[in-house]
Amino acid sequence: MGGPDPVLPIASAARPSHGAALVVAREPFHPCAEEVRALRTQLAIRWDRAEARQRRLAIVSPGAAEGRSYLAANLAVAFAQLGERTLLVDADLRAPCQDRIFGIGDAGGVAALLAGRAGREALVALPEYGALALLPAGAPPHNPQELLSRPALGALLEQLRPEFDVVLLDTPPARAYADAQSVAYRAGHALVLARKHRTSLADAAAVARQLGDAGASIVGTVCNAF
Repeated sequence: MGGPDPVLPIASAARPSHGAALVVAREPFHPCAEEVRALRTQLAIRWDRAEARQRRLAIVSPGAAEGRSYLAANLAVAFAQLGERTLLVDADLRAPCQDRIFGIGDAGGVAALLAGRAGREALVALPEYGALALLPAGAPPHNPQELLSRPALGALLEQLRPEFDVVLLDTPPARAYADAQSVAYRAGHALVLARKHRTSLADAAAVARQLGDAGASIVGTVCNAF
């Protein structure tokens, strides 16, 4: 895809209150849900044009409280509702929250799996949201960057390739930790998220450059306007 990355608007209305984070499932006609589905469509078109065998995408933003986990969770539900076999990986080993968003326990997870202390049982099926599975982060490890930099993450994604059509990976703040670069490199593609009135243009541009330098392809930029 040539030319500058387009800005994909999302969540032009106020974010739903706590307890209703999965707006795509709970309030399908909410403006936020409509914007997530529009983003899903644009991503699907780009992937189809690229003839991607498996669509893997890291959701990345510069700082905290910019909506990465919210977007990752709702986008995963949106793809699963289409019948796409979707896996959401909580690769934020610093302050994970996908387990709370989906209301599951925090046993096992990415950290334990990458460290060899857990197996496939760490994946949690969520059939109430369609063809969706979640790999939570689990208990925060003492060495998150080392775990995510190991070849084990890439090997895991390759192992799961036949089972999932879409894999989305949540990440910690990219300007604070190098974890996001490692995750995006293993995923191969990244979507850069910026929040209106919070994320500076300089920070978003710096993160995009860092991801490119790490070998990840930037598929686009999302402006979170809630």
